[in-house]
Amino acid sequence: MANRGPSYGLSREVRQKITAKYDNDLEVKQRRWISQITGIDIPEEMSFQDMLKDGIILCSLIETIQQGSIKRPFPHTKLLNSFRCMENIQAFINAAENIGVNKASLFQTCDLYDGSNMTQVQITIQAVASVAHSKGLAECDFAIKVSEKKSRTWDPKAGEAIIGLQMGSNKGATQKGMSFGTARPLYDQKYSGTTTTVDRKSSRNSTSTTDNVANEFDD
Repeated sequence: MANRGPSYGLSREVRQKITAKYDNDLEVKQRRWISQITGIDIPEEMSFQDMLKDGIILCSLIETIQQGSIKRPFPHTKLLNSFRCMENIQAFINAAENIGVNKASLFQTCDLYDGSNMTQVQITIQAVASVAHSKGLAECDFAIKVSEKKSRTWDPKAGEAIIGLQMGSNKGATQKGMSFGTARPLYDQKYSGTTTTVDRKSSRNSTSTTDNVANEFDD
């Protein structure tokens, strides 16, 4: 796996995009932070991959952050071959997930051992630092605050007496003033010169009353 040949076509483009996202400034901060937490002197001329490739420093990092995270026989420190190194790396990944790192932020063993996705390795180390900083386990200047999960208990019967907004409301309901079903006139009768039946009756009554009063004066 370590002697993987060059990539071509789409695989080459994907690898180039991943490499382009690598943050050299973040690497310097992570080197300094790892050395500060573990107390291990890291030579500047050693590449980031070579520094972490055997998994020993990573296991020491997570164990220093939270005691008991790494179980025996890890980390392997003797007779290191590719298999034992990858076991150390996997032990770190499992411990990182146990302390609260999101599974989506974890890298795969081959990402580090082959150096095929060091950007994801950076993301995982930053996630470990953020969880440790949020829990007060370690100080870190490049950590991102992690929100804590707040569980709530809901009563399943609490909403049975509540009318949803989609159903409307029956508060203050009345039929007063409702005009549903009445015909809508095509013109305004007030300005059309026409009168209703009630207006005609009142006009007739007023005319008969005037005639009666006039007859009384004639008499």
